[in-house]
Amino acid sequence: MLVNAGFQRQCRWLRAATLLVLAGLLLLLALGASGLPWLPSNADAGSRYWLLLVRMLPGLGYLSALWAVQRALGDLAAGRLFHATVARAIRHIGLGVLIGALLNVFAVTNLSRLIAGGHGNYAYFDLSGIVLGVVGAALVLLARVVDRARALQAELDEIL
Repeated sequence: MLVNAGFQRQCRWLRAATLLVLAGLLLLLALGASGLPWLPSNADAGSRYWLLLVRMLPGLGYLSALWAVQRALGDLAAGRLFHATVARAIRHIGLGVLIGALLNVFAVTNLSRLIAGGHGNYAYFDLSGIVLGVVGAALVLLARVVDRARALQAELDEIL
C-alpha cells in the first residue's frame, strides 16, 4: 500500500516526540524512586519501598504502551499500514493501557492503604483510570479487527 511522504514524515516526527516523552518520563520515574519525596515520612524503610513499588506499577504499564506507540509509528513511517506489526502494536498499546489502568484503579489505592496502615474508603475508584481501562480493552479488540482485515486482504490478493 502506498503512503505519501508527508504522512511518513509526520510519523517519524511523532515517533521522535514519543521517544522524547518516554525518556523524560523514565527519568522522572528514576528521580522519584531515588528521592522518594511523596511517601509518608512516618513509614519505615521497608514500607516506603513497597509503597514506591506499588505506586510505580501503573506507570510501567503506561510506559510499555508508549513504547508500543513509538514502534507502531516506526512501522507507519516505513510504509507498513496493514502489516502484522501494526495490529500487534495496537494490541500491545491496549494491553499496556489496560494493565496500567487496572493497577491504578484497584491496586494502588488499596495496597498503599494496606502497606501504610491507613484507614478510609476501600471502594474509591478513579474515573480517568476506569476510562483508560475501557479504552485499553477496546484497543485490544480493535487489534483483532485489524488482524482479520489483513487476513481478508491477503485472501483477496491471492484471488486476484
